[in-house]
Amino acid sequence: MMGVMAYEIGVAVDGIESVVRLDDTYPSVYDWESATIFAMELVMREHPDSNVEFLYNKEYPSKDYVGMENIHEAPIRIQ
Repeated sequence: MMGVMAYEIGVAVDGIESVVRLDDTYPSVYDWESATIFAMELVMREHPDSNVEFLYNKEYPSKDYVGMENIHEAPIRIQ
């Protein structure tokens, strides 16, 4: 089993820099690109009238789940 990957997506909202932290246990996050898209959509929905800019993406193995044996990605469910 592969470890959980973590992502830090740097954004600027009206020129103010911030970071969105995600990992691939989110149902729609499975690589750096999907993490970036998810983060940008999240920020744009939270700040619909603001200028949102992508700054960077960092990908690294998450240390949050070390020692936990049953961690895996969540299945997508549509209801």
